This record gives sequence, structure tokens and C-alpha cells, in this order.
Amino acid sequence: MAKIIFIFCALIPFIFAQCTVEKAEPFFSRSVYEFSIDLVGRIAQDTDYHFVTSTLSAWTLLAYTSLGAADKTLEELNTILRLHPHKCFNKKFFEITKSVYSPATDTTLEGTSAIFVDERIPVKEVFQNKVKRAGVSEVKQVSFDNYDYVAAYINNYVKTATNGAIDEIVLASDLENVALMIIDALRFKSAWKIPFPINETEESAFYDEMNNKLGDVNLMFVTDNYNIKIMDKINASVIDLPYGNDRFSMLLFVPYEGIKLSNLIHSLKKISLKSIFSLFKKQEPHETMVQLPRFKISSDLNNLRELFIDMGLRTIFDSNQAQFPDISDYPLYISNIIQKADVEVTEEGTVASAVSTAAFSFKSLPDLVVANRPFFFMIVDKKTVIPIFAGAYSKPSKY
Repeated sequence: MAKIIFIFCALIPFIFAQCTVEKAEPFFSRSVYEFSIDLVGRIAQDTDYHFVTSTLSAWTLLAYTSLGAADKTLEELNTILRLHPHKCFNKKFFEITKSVYSPATDTTLEGTSAIFVDERIPVKEVFQNKVKRAGVSEVKQVSFDNYDYVAAYINNYVKTATNGAIDEIVLASDLENVALMIIDALRFKSAWKIPFPINETEESAFYDEMNNKLGDVNLMFVTDNYNIKIMDKINASVIDLPYGNDRFSMLLFVPYEGIKLSNLIHSLKKISLKSIFSLFKKQEPHETMVQLPRFKISSDLNNLRELFIDMGLRTIFDSNQAQFPDISDYPLYISNIIQKADVEVTEEGTVASAVSTAAFSFKSLPDLVVANRPFFFMIVDKKTVIPIFAGAYSKPSKY
């Protein structure tokens, strides 16, 4: 026992000397990406592969709940979130998250994350201070006696935080027998660095992976220099469509003909965002013709509880097993997690509300990327190399 204590103590100065934002970013990037792909695969199945979600927000909210968790509940949260074993690094994770929500002025990232608790339940000051210091979420106590009032209160809170982009996220019926609810709303808005000329947009057919017509879309068109890679490891073309300030990008994943979107999403576990951007840096942007549908997707993700349970996060939703002693002495459990997300992609830009390098095989670079069949996309922060939004498009409409 003495030797173990001695070794542990000897490591502490080294650990804290290495605990910086720069050192934490690779861990954070990998944690959020792996969590995102795990969650996205389940959301895709649940929504028939047509959805948008902010996996970063979901990760952040669960990370906040871990601040008050203990024993089996904390163990499950640490596992699903891929949290670092040392608290110092996890504190840096929150600093990095805060930096993502404070981008340059030509890009808007608006939103709110909040933990709503029945005012009859005393919340420990230490937990409220931890959440407040992190700077992205907050604890709100309100009477849950009148469901209509609470629903209106929460919806007004979200509407204000998103400048009217999202005006309703919960119904009174969602609050029955609820003591604690986590709410998330996020909105991203940015112009393309290279806009799509409006006069080039035209009606075009949209197909499934076997080239059967599904419907029609308004297909946007642009030709310019883009970072693009053909990745046999995931059977897809990946192109980087940057936004105005070049900190954020939409990564567009177009599967090969004959490859189902489900197979593409599953294969994303084999790679990382860091790997993709490392490959982009090895070559100059390539002149590419891009065709992408103009589209809007709205997702009301009310089934996150079941999806998280499927991922192994069970005790937080169980009134008999949940352990949050640092939140309150009252026996708490999480009743539900709700997320509403929207994404709008037009010629001008995007509005969205709501690590080691792998070995790849390459084909010759194409001079044309046509997203006229089901595709996957991510809106990513290139500075921290994390996904903010992710989604899939498979149900064509002339938006």
C-alpha cells in the first residue's frame, strides 16, 4: 500500500503540469467525436436517416450532470462520455466548450443549456457554482405544480436565448411527474466562405443508393477550390465546405453509389475528424464542382432517454438507482432529455438551431461531387476539431 501511495503522489505534479487547454484538446476532440458517432448511429435509425442534432450539446449537458453524480451513475457517465480520469482535464474540457460558444463575430452560435429542477427540491450551492463557473449551462429552479406555467416558462427561456429561432421545446404533458429536466437549444448561423450562385440552382432528381428516384430537390451548384478526399475506408467522398471565418466548416460525406447511408455512418467509427483534417493539409485545395440540395431539417428528439439507455446510460433515468448526492440530498433522477434542432442550408450559407491518423486508400480525385443521393454532414469547429451539429439527408423536398 505504501508503494502505491508513493507512486500516486509522485505522479500528481506531472499530471497537473501537463493539464493545459492545449493538452486537453486532443482528449476532448476524441471524446466528443466517439460519443457523437455512437449517438448519431442510434438517432439515424430512430429517424429513418433524416435528422439533425447537436451532439456537442448533449455531451456537455451530460458532462454537467456528472459533476453531481456518484458511484454507478458516475461510472456510466464517465464511460459514455469518455471523460478523462483526472478532474483537471475535465475542467479544461468545459473551458474548451465555452470557447466554442464564443466564436468570431461573423458567425453566430446562439443557444442555451439548462437544468430545470422543481423548486421544492434544494439544490446544493456547490453544484450550482460548478455549473455557473463552467459558463455554458445553468441550474434553474421553478415550481413544477402548474405544468402549463412551467412549459411556458421553459419555452420563453429558450426563445429568448435563441433570439426567437426556437419558440417551443416542451409541452405541458412532457412535465407530468417530473422533478428534473434537461433542456438544450442551439442555433448556428454563418455565410459560406464560397457562396453558391443563386442563378445556378435548378430542380433536379434525388436518388437512393441504388439509383432509384426518390423525388426532386433544388440543387445548388458551385465550382471552386475545396479540400476533398476519397476514402475507401468509409466508402465515401468527403469535402470541406468552409464558412466565412474559416473556423467552422460543413463536412459533407457522400457515399459511393450502392453504399447505404447506414453503412457509411457505422464506418465513421473507423476514422476521426483529426485524421480527415490531417489528410486535407497534405494537399492543396482541388478545383471541384459541388452540387448540394438546398434543404431544411427540423428534428424534435424526444426519444433521447431510450437511446442513452441503449448506449449503457441507465441508472440516471432510474428513480431507484440514480445517485446525484452532490446535486441534492433529495433522491433525484433524470426524467427526460429533450433536444430540438434545426438546420437550414441555402446558397448564402447555413442556419442551424438546436487520435491517431488512420490508414486510408485513395482513388483518383474527382472533379465533381454531387449530393443527389442520401448523405451525411457535420458542422465542425476546426480549431478544437469537434462536431457541433451532425445530420443526414435522405427525404428529398424542393425547399
